Amino acid sequence: MTGENIRPAARGHRAGTRRGRPAQRPDGAYDPDPSVQSTPAGLEVTVVGEDGRRAVFRFTRHPLPGLHPALAEAFARCTGPQGTLRTAASAGTVWGAVKRLLVSLATLAHPPATWAELTARHLDRFRLDRLTTANETSVNQEISQVRTVLRQIQPPELINEEARSWLDRRRVKNHGEPKSGYSDREFGAIMAAARSEVVAIRKRLEDGQRLLATFERDPGSLDIEQQKLAAVLKEIAATGVVPIIRLPHPNSGLRDRKAMLDLAKHLFVEDRDLGPLLTLAVGLSGRNVETIKDLTASHEVLEGRAVRAGLIKRRRGPSRMFETVHWEIGSPSQRLQTPGGFYLLLEQMMRLGRSFSGTESLWSIWVWRNDHIGAFDRSLNRGKAIGAWKSRHPLVGDDGAPLQISSPRLKKTVDVRTTRATGGHLPSSTRSNTMPVLFTNYLRGDASVQDWAGEVVTAALSDAEQDARISYARVLSRSADALPEPAHVADELNLSQSKAEQLLAGQLDTAFMACADIDSGPRGQGERCAVSFLMCFGCENSLVTHAHIPRLKALLEWLADQRDKVDLNEWWQRHGLTWLAITEHIRPKFSPAEWDAAPAADGLADLIALIDGPQETA
Repeated sequence: MTGENIRPAARGHRAGTRRGRPAQRPDGAYDPDPSVQSTPAGLEVTVVGEDGRRAVFRFTRHPLPGLHPALAEAFARCTGPQGTLRTAASAGTVWGAVKRLLVSLATLAHPPATWAELTARHLDRFRLDRLTTANETSVNQEISQVRTVLRQIQPPELINEEARSWLDRRRVKNHGEPKSGYSDREFGAIMAAARSEVVAIRKRLEDGQRLLATFERDPGSLDIEQQKLAAVLKEIAATGVVPIIRLPHPNSGLRDRKAMLDLAKHLFVEDRDLGPLLTLAVGLSGRNVETIKDLTASHEVLEGRAVRAGLIKRRRGPSRMFETVHWEIGSPSQRLQTPGGFYLLLEQMMRLGRSFSGTESLWSIWVWRNDHIGAFDRSLNRGKAIGAWKSRHPLVGDDGAPLQISSPRLKKTVDVRTTRATGGHLPSSTRSNTMPVLFTNYLRGDASVQDWAGEVVTAALSDAEQDARISYARVLSRSADALPEPAHVADELNLSQSKAEQLLAGQLDTAFMACADIDSGPRGQGERCAVSFLMCFGCENSLVTHAHIPRLKALLEWLADQRDKVDLNEWWQRHGLTWLAITEHIRPKFSPAEWDAAPAADGLADLIALIDGPQETA
């Protein structure tokens, strides 16, 4: 059972559909080729994903041929229009698990010849075989993939009840400790390294185009070597063909790959350029690297401020593979700072190469073996060349160890930074995921998010405590021995002359202090205040003079008595604001002698009990 990736169409054009591009339909009656085909070598299953990529999976040279027919039909159902495997890549992952099942069963002394002979013991043996080379999490995932295919075997009775029950067991999904995103310093270092590589790539291509333009306009201004190089580059730019350069004797029959690549690099992006380009694109856009690889060159610039492009978004299920995004462009000097500006830079750098590769993808490169190709037309995997650039930048993490550059961690970091920038408001933080996915897979468990959330909660508690300690009561801290003038009272407490006179005459008094405007309560304009007198201490209308000290002292005595009678947490919840307002805001405004000399008021016990609400008696 082998998988073979096939280019979707000639010159790199993908066969996939998307918004504005319906599926191609043949003229007249049409019967599609069956997904499962029988060849002299064995059965084949053809998979065409929604992203346009196509793969053929073959049973050639694989054991237990008696199991192949039903298995091939089941796999075709998984990858068909009603199946759950939407791309050739996801089909290949599941196919690998099924292949390992067949190999494991073939090693048994008495392997099953048909699916009816498959038992739970056979499946247990497969699980134990896999545990010798993989961890339990990976093995459980493989069992789930095998179950996906075997459930499609028709009729279901081909697999006995015992084997079906084994496959349907619930297994613990232990994903381990999730990796946190990068710190701000680490993220900045990665982006700086990628940006420096991109700057060098852009300069290299601009120098090549500048040399061609100078050769066309004024060849005499170039020296002999530059003229020779420009003449070759002119021919390459016109035909797309890089001349073959041979190695010196005795290897003259072989191509000099390095020399040919050095020549092509003047005009085209190459394999090793992809790493920093993809890294910077992920860091700027906050999208998965797979989504970035699937970008097409088709776009629309909106008023010079944003670029509209289509995305292929995986892991979304049937009919939800495609999405339209609008990315900010910014000024010309911000091409390496904004996702839209960088997208347009990529389109410009690979435009000449696309004219020869014919790909609709944004990514067109020159390789010595295949000339111009769409970098990800066949597969999203380009081997080790993409990661080679990282060795040129030995970055160090916050822990002092070498910093590993990972695209998933980079995307996670962008999501975390976006969430922090929006103050933790998830609806404003979502870019490429729903709120549950953003929280579960990217934010929850991230160390930097936990630290930041701890800081936010601590700051909020500090603000709440500070706010609780603030009393808006205006206190007249003049001694009772000196009768204040209404004009001075009005000036000190920011009152009108008439209100000051009423205050001094006791006409504004309430239960414990005075109120500057009892007809305008805090819960509604124009409504008479109806809140508890114990809430007056946090109101900006409250006024306190020396005459109110006796009642305030009586209230403090009652609060102290209540503290001994009820649970302390309940006491703080009910009376903490009042206690703090009197002890930390009002009492310090008077001298200790003045406060101590005033007697506590008598007769407030019944009023305070009424304010505190009805009480149960034993």
